[in-house]
This record gives sequence, C-alpha cells and structure tokens, in this order.
Amino acid sequence: MTDPKSTGPASLRAADIESAAARAAAKELADGTGPAAAARAAIAVADRVMAGLALNPESGEVVAGAVCAPGCGWCCHQVVGVTVAEEEMVEQAVSALDAEARDRLARRTREAEARLSRLPMEQWQGARVPCPALEEARCVIHASRPLPCRAVLSTDAEICRRWLEGDDVKIPLLAVPRRVYSLAQAGLAQALAAHGIPPGPTPLAETLAMILG
Repeated sequence: MTDPKSTGPASLRAADIESAAARAAAKELADGTGPAAAARAAIAVADRVMAGLALNPESGEVVAGAVCAPGCGWCCHQVVGVTVAEEEMVEQAVSALDAEARDRLARRTREAEARLSRLPMEQWQGARVPCPALEEARCVIHASRPLPCRAVLSTDAEICRRWLEGDDVKIPLLAVPRRVYSLAQAGLAQALAAHGIPPGPTPLAETLAMILG
C-alpha cells in the first residue's frame, strides 16, 4: 500500500485501502484472535490512512473541516449496515456496559425495532429513526462504533439539524473519510468471506436486538 504519509487525494487508490484492510483483517482471523479483532484491524488501517492524509500538505485541507463533536448526534438517525466482525466488536462493547446502561440500550433498541417494523425496508433510511446506541446525543459504544459510523463526518452541524427535522437538505459529508472507511469495510468483508464467514451486512439496530435478546 502507498505510504499514508505521502498520500494525496490524487494517489488515494481504492484498491490499496481495501486490500490493506483485507490483509490486516485476514491476519487476525488466521491468528485466531476472532472477528472483532479483524474489525479493529480494518479500522486501524483506515485510521492510519486518515492520519497520513491529515498531515500531508496536499491533502490536509481535504480531510479537515469536520464539525462533528461530542453531543452532536444529528446524523445518528440512519440505518447502518455492519459486518459480522463489527457485530462481535459491538457485542463486546455492549457487554462492557453496566447493567443499567444495557437496560436503557435494550429499551431504545426495542423502540427502534418497533418503528422500523411498521415500515417497508425501502423507507427505513428516510424514517430518521435514532440509533439505539445514541443516548443524550452521545454514542454509548463510541470507541467500538462500526466503520460506516466513522465514515460520516459533516462540515455543517446546522444543516445536519435541519436534515433531522425534515428539511429538504443533504448532510454535507466529507468525501474522503466516507471513501476511506467504506473501503476498509469492504476489505473487512472480503477477508471474512475468504475465511468462510458470511460477512453480512446486518442493520445495526437488528444486531443490537440480537445481542440484547
């Protein structure tokens, strides 16, 4: 893979990122550390690419500008698809919560499942159903959030708020992190499939419902 420290937007090759994530994930699976470790390995690849791009004078401005911050959960009202490796990573994070936090998460998960079950699947994304992991505008599993969540970085929180309230606007996403983390998830799925593990995806709300039983 191209050295992230010397990578600019023009040389950001999709195949490099996807294959690097696949190799990192495959190594964890081959070593027997499990799917969750494979997910973290793919995340680490994407994080390194993003860190390298941020340091590069050519690409720093491209990846800068995100206004996302703790307590800003406007965009966390979308359906997120996760691989089975990310499911296991999330399960470990949920297990680490205290009993009261898990109970609150279970309640929010039931509410989300009930709302989605009343809609045809093609309407899920537009329903603005809050992610069950969102509590008081903060993600309770933030350190273990799946790759699609990491891919969503906005340049304007006010537009995100308006989007959630139903205005005819689009969340102004930064293209580069969306590309990098999406490619890392594709590489992770590739590694899982190569090891005979159906990768998914599964909606995160459904994953939480299965975990919390």
